[in-house]
Amino acid sequence: MNTLIIPCAGKSNRFPNMKPKYLLTHPDGELMIQKAMKGINIDVFDRVIITIVKPHDDKYEAKTILKQVFAKNKKVEICVLEDFTKSASETVYLTLKNMKVSRGGIVVKDSDNYVKTIIRKKINNFITGYDLHKHPNISNIPGKSFLIVNEQNIIDDIIEKKVVSSIISLGVYAFESPDIFISGYEKLSVEKLGGGEMFVSHVISYLISTKKVVFEYNEACGYEDWGTLAEWKDVQKRFRTYFIDIDGVLMKNSGQYGKINWSNNKITIEENINVIKQLQDLGGQIVIVTSRTEKYKTAIQKILNKNGIKPYAIITGLNHSARVVINDFAPTNPYPSAVAINIPRNNSLKEYFQ
Repeated sequence: MNTLIIPCAGKSNRFPNMKPKYLLTHPDGELMIQKAMKGINIDVFDRVIITIVKPHDDKYEAKTILKQVFAKNKKVEICVLEDFTKSASETVYLTLKNMKVSRGGIVVKDSDNYVKTIIRKKINNFITGYDLHKHPNISNIPGKSFLIVNEQNIIDDIIEKKVVSSIISLGVYAFESPDIFISGYEKLSVEKLGGGEMFVSHVISYLISTKKVVFEYNEACGYEDWGTLAEWKDVQKRFRTYFIDIDGVLMKNSGQYGKINWSNNKITIEENINVIKQLQDLGGQIVIVTSRTEKYKTAIQKILNKNGIKPYAIITGLNHSARVVINDFAPTNPYPSAVAINIPRNNSLKEYFQ
């Protein structure tokens, strides 16, 4: 009986004037909480418990939304705590008690990141991490916790917000039984009375140093962090939708008539093609717009495919006039939620995406 616990009982203070971050919508339409569960093999768990708080449920219908999102996943259960907790470790502790998790392995995973890793059916004590030497482009390094790992792949300690090694913790913690976590939390709670926030890492550090509990290092093979608003905005930026005219931007401009026309013009602007391919590879959604009529759509598709561009849609038959995008903005999709780039005909796009 293995249980996955995803604590969502914090105040989301780093995402001001928004709904709780686990309910934020990723550009691809899924919620952050859905994306957070993607990288791990859910099939090894018998129960998946998402723990929220009543204030979020009252204000944002959190429980209703989560039930709708996970309606087809019978493993998912929602634990509603009466109020915000002091820490993720307290959230986990109350979840174990309130949901009567008394046997089997448990894995605790952050709700605000994607971690690609394999979890075995027989769960042992481990922490999932990432080596900065192999992955140097990780952001917000000062906000991470760090693992000290010995030559036997055993974790000697985990330290919060202090760079003591090249390996960061990714917020995936495993315990071979609920009792290990509960006993460590209860004993440390007494010792740290009035001593500030108690992270899950503090409980593990206590178990390693005082109780000599062995935790193994589990290296992830993929990671994306959304723990800060800046990191979430970066995701939104990478997944923008681009409405791109074909004539004069991706192809040398031509008209419906003349020696060089829509029927025979196949001259692309290579530099701009490469810019759009880079945006596409980062996650950008490409929508081609054109005044060319519907009968040219197949030919347009072939030219784009030949050059490695895979548009989400091709909209033909637009007016020969200015295009105006009208979009709403809010804290979750801040101003400006629509932007425009005007380039001289047949000129380079590159300088606009430096």
